Amino acid sequence: MTTFPLPLPSTQPEPQPAVDLGGGTVATLRCATEVAPFARPVVDRYRRHHEAGNTEDGLRTIVGFGFWQLRQDRETQFAITAPDYAAEDFVDATTDDLTLALWIEAAQADTLSRAEVDGAPIDMAMGVTFTKAALTVVEKGRTDELVLVRRPSTSEDDSGWLVRTAEKSFLRNKEVEILAGLLVQSAAYLVPLLALPTGTVARVADGRFLGAWATRATDGTVTAADRQLLDDGRGAGAPIGEQSPAAPTTETIEEVVDGVTLRARTHPQLAPLAGSVLMAFAAGAAGPLQPGARLQMSYAPYTLEATDEGGVLLVTTPDFSSPEAYRERTTDDLTGALIGQVEQLQKARQAGVDAAPVRATETIAIQSAALDAIVLGQPAAFVMERFELDPGAQALTDGTRRSGWSIVLPSAQSDEERALRNIDAGELQACDRTFGPYLGLPVGSLLQFAGGELQSAHLVDQAKLAEVFERGEYRTMGEVLASGKASRPLFVEAD
Repeated sequence: MTTFPLPLPSTQPEPQPAVDLGGGTVATLRCATEVAPFARPVVDRYRRHHEAGNTEDGLRTIVGFGFWQLRQDRETQFAITAPDYAAEDFVDATTDDLTLALWIEAAQADTLSRAEVDGAPIDMAMGVTFTKAALTVVEKGRTDELVLVRRPSTSEDDSGWLVRTAEKSFLRNKEVEILAGLLVQSAAYLVPLLALPTGTVARVADGRFLGAWATRATDGTVTAADRQLLDDGRGAGAPIGEQSPAAPTTETIEEVVDGVTLRARTHPQLAPLAGSVLMAFAAGAAGPLQPGARLQMSYAPYTLEATDEGGVLLVTTPDFSSPEAYRERTTDDLTGALIGQVEQLQKARQAGVDAAPVRATETIAIQSAALDAIVLGQPAAFVMERFELDPGAQALTDGTRRSGWSIVLPSAQSDEERALRNIDAGELQACDRTFGPYLGLPVGSLLQFAGGELQSAHLVDQAKLAEVFERGEYRTMGEVLASGKASRPLFVEAD
């Protein structure tokens, strides 16, 4: 069996035998020989048009994914043309090289045949919805895994397809709709899958097909009960977008008080710290030991949750494994929360300053352009700075406490790119581990990152900085930091 999806023809297009439309009128075709048989439905359609007396220059008809158009070359000779997907406006531009258009028909037919399902036709003018993160993956040619979910169509122009990154993120979940035809040049590997019916979930990564399933789930999760339509040899049953390396070894810790067992898991090295959380609950710091009891300890909040075992309560915390998990799920593995707490203290100690820890629920003001670069893993230079907040500006309007930290891209140009968004410190940790360890540094800390690594770190005296700039001794912040007249380095090894 040939590889999947059906590969593009490797041979050059060449004229195929002209076909008789009737009455001495002929149609000519040019394409790679491998896909020539798939022109039959198009030819048959034009034969019916000719029988009805409709053959004329420029006559368009829709067959399958794309439109087809006649070009009159002689009085009784017409060339069949197809959309020129390489053109900026492929809807109006045509080409007599039918190879790409016929490959789409062949590849979609091959997909449905292998999956043994009836297709749900889609044409190039229908909309395919992308999250902004997924669209960037396609436009930049990134290797991130994509998940395609076909939902019921909401209109005649809606294909029902949603394309998102496997690692869902609330930071880049805005949806945009593009024409299906635009994918032919930017992501041809997706086009064969678009004929699969409503209820299909498919996975691709780096242009490689990973699998497709028929499922009723709306969140892209595949279970052992779902039928696999197409297999790449890896098998079905894993939740889409949640394949990850094996988690580090954890151990279970317990604390028993008044007949109630408090239970949690963590990395062995963090067990003593996790034990202090359980003991705080046991000592009544959160009130009666019952489901829903909540305790804020240092970095993260902890909550008691019921189990199927009588007398056993799990100590849980937000799940820091991904931005979506942080917002939606809790876990009894306290490792992520405890790491966030420990790293801040360690970095402050290494810097030789008193720690001013930030809680997971406090916000970081992140420039829109910087946020895009962080979420998409783009190499960029970031400036991270902690400001002293005015007494009346220490919280947002909804009461959320601000940390004073900001992260920006010096290269941001437009007002939209420079706009600030407030993101929970915990959500930032779940998205990118680069910045979290430094959140415990005090007001006045100024850090510069490049390539995911700290390049320099200074503690700036704002009063002295103002004096230096007022005297006009230096023109740039870099010159001021190098002079040492308004700051001192925090990490010698970073300078």
